[in-house]
Parts: sequence; structure tokens; C-alpha cells
Amino acid sequence: MSSAFDLFLIRHGLTDWNETGRLLGRVDIGLNARGRAEAEAMAQALSDFPLRAVAVSPQRRTQETAQSIAQPHGLPIRTEPGLDEVWVQESWLGKTWKELQGDPDLEEYLRDPYHRCAAIEPATAVQERVIAAAERLRAEGDGPMLLISHGDPIKLLLAHYLSMELSAFRRIAVSTASLSVLRFSPRAGSRLLVMNWKPPGAIRQFLD
Repeated sequence: MSSAFDLFLIRHGLTDWNETGRLLGRVDIGLNARGRAEAEAMAQALSDFPLRAVAVSPQRRTQETAQSIAQPHGLPIRTEPGLDEVWVQESWLGKTWKELQGDPDLEEYLRDPYHRCAAIEPATAVQERVIAAAERLRAEGDGPMLLISHGDPIKLLLAHYLSMELSAFRRIAVSTASLSVLRFSPRAGSRLLVMNWKPPGAIRQFLD
């Protein structure tokens, strides 16, 4: 890649379960009214950026977020399984963290991201698949390219490109319908230009 390449990363908009602190996993739940408003605000903020492609997690909430943002650019929405949410066992779905308090697998996973068990997809596996997806998409064409995913996958992707230890990925904040931007260049490698930004406000000043 001979020139700079910008990778736009957006977490899906708000859902009812996000508002009540419930664990979504891969439950088929769409955006609520606030989430749709968040997606529309982000679509307006990015409407004059020359996005070249939009790749999205298979989940309904990311697909709905993508529809608002991709439409002004006339871009098709590409579903990319590598951007999917973390898989968790069915018995955890819809529960709050308080309700799950005391579950030994969850408490060990929160304490140690390297913990492996049958209840949740390992963070190492999530990071591997989201990196593979991002690298595959980067290799296909010029940026800017938009990826719409979920909180932990985006945190793990940012941690990788910022050369952070995987164990530190939870220190990164990724709000619903927030934007982070990575710029890749032959000389500087990967740089974080924007992190956890939400409209209103001017975004172009950080990207010029």
C-alpha cells in the first residue's frame, strides 16, 4: 500500500438492552429510537467523506446502523462475519452484570481476558478474527473504509494496531454510535487519529 489508508470504526447505535445494561451477545435485536437518532447523526457527520466501502457485522443492530450511514454514499453494505459480536452462552443472554455476579466463568473472564471456557468466545479468538477481517478488507482497495461492529471487537482491534497488550483492551472506551479512526501509512505505520467521537461537532479537523 503506497499511500495513507483510513479505517473508520463505528460501534452500532443504542438498543433497549444497552440502555438497561443487558448482555446482548448475538441476540437479534434492533436499534431503539435513540439508537436510530445516533445513527442518523453519524450519517450526517460523515456524509461528505469519500467512503469507499462499508463492511458490517451480521447483527441486526449493526446492519440498521449501516443503512443510515451508507445510503448518502450510495454504497452497498457488505456483511463480514469476522466483525461479529462476541459469542456467549444462551443462559447469559439478557442478563445484567449484577444478575451474573458470582458466575465463576464470567468473573474469571473479566479478571483475565486470556481465560478460556465453553461459556464465552475467548478474547484472543475475537481479536484474531477481527484483525483478519480488517486486514483482508484493507488489502482489497483504497480507503477510507468503514467497519461497523461491536464494543469488544473494536476495542480488541484498536489494541492490536496500537501495539497494546491484549490484557489492556478494556481500558479503551467505545460508546454506542461512536467513531474511531486509524490511519495507516508506509512511513508511520498505524496511528489513532480519532477515538470514541460522537456528533455533534467537527470531525474533519482531526483527519486533514
